[in-house]
Amino acid sequence: MLGDFAYHAHLYGRYARGVFFRRTYKQLEEVLFRSFQLYPKLGATWHKGEQLWTFRNGATLKLRHLWDENDAENYQGHSYTWVCIEEVTNWPSPAPIDRIRATLRSAHGVPVRLRMTGNPGGAGHNWVKQRFVTPAPGGFTPIIDPVSHEVRVFIPARLEDNPALTLKDPNYERRLLQSGSSALIKAWRFGIWDIVAGGFFDDVWSPTHHVLTPFEIPSGWRMRRSFDWGSAKPSSLGLWAESDGVPIEALNKHFPRGSMIRIGEWYTVDKDVQGYTKANVGLHLNNKQLGAGIANRSQNRIWRGCVADPSIFIKAGGPSIYDQLREGAREVGGQIVFSKADNNRVAGWQKMRSMLQAAISDKPESPGLWIFENCTDWIRTVPVLQRDQKNPDDVDTDSEDHAADESRYALMGGGDKQQSQEFLL
Repeated sequence: MLGDFAYHAHLYGRYARGVFFRRTYKQLEEVLFRSFQLYPKLGATWHKGEQLWTFRNGATLKLRHLWDENDAENYQGHSYTWVCIEEVTNWPSPAPIDRIRATLRSAHGVPVRLRMTGNPGGAGHNWVKQRFVTPAPGGFTPIIDPVSHEVRVFIPARLEDNPALTLKDPNYERRLLQSGSSALIKAWRFGIWDIVAGGFFDDVWSPTHHVLTPFEIPSGWRMRRSFDWGSAKPSSLGLWAESDGVPIEALNKHFPRGSMIRIGEWYTVDKDVQGYTKANVGLHLNNKQLGAGIANRSQNRIWRGCVADPSIFIKAGGPSIYDQLREGAREVGGQIVFSKADNNRVAGWQKMRSMLQAAISDKPESPGLWIFENCTDWIRTVPVLQRDQKNPDDVDTDSEDHAADESRYALMGGGDKQQSQEFLL
């Protein structure tokens, strides 16, 4: 990328204005070191106070960090012809990067460029995959954005594409094999984006064991719901069946008593005109619409132990979100009842991890967690969640964690007493 900007500077001189981003300033250390190896030979001068390279022809390149949308606000009104986002999967959300797009402009007719580099894994794995890889998995295929009509392209790069590295450091690949889990190594070595690597649940998640073909739920199992509210970001409704421990002879399977199976979901995520998911972008439904949607997806069953995000019960000088959800349900002839979920995040994640671990066994002895294959948004978002950088016992809350949150609510239990009383009324 440093070479790419040098060429951009050569073509457009003083009208070339670039900015090179990493998520934290410390991550720029290697970039800065490499730039000092290259740019002085091209006659560029480093201005330490401004963290800025100036080339002989007047072109400039800033080195900056971009943590989140608040940092992006610092660049409002700026104009750049070249922007680099290095290691893009470090960003849990595309929001700060999309905000920076507004700075790409030139009053002198310079073609503007947005460059991104990255590897599979990381907090932003999911949205990067959805935006760049899923539409053209093989790469090298121009993708026309349905809204802006701009063109983006995924360019795969593997070890074989860097012969200078393997020639001068023949032991590099062997060291790479020791750098992480087998899934992460395969993802990095071969650029495989379908591998779940480096996630919070990486060591306890196995699609082969956890994802089930839907089957008829036995009549003795308890049906439960969990809900995480969102508008600009997705809401997530989970529909669950809790095992009573009786073996299912038709399937020759035994789910220990208390095991949870996600049998359905409603995830209010937006999609573009081509049908591709807009990662972490909600449908902006109002609360009555959400309530009606929950009621319509909960017909013909008796639900017990239904829990939701505690924040929806807050009354701030008017009806709470929960009150509005219930009103929306009544307008379509339905009823929804939720109780405040146990929102102990660390305990909830540990419960989820232990249940996923139990489900890996062919003959589980303790309650496990399984997912029906039709719950595509859970499967898309939860296994790739990353650890919070400041609290490794928590997931990164900037990522698309809505299905995970309501799953955590469901696994922590609660709500039975209040809801039994309300149904009796």
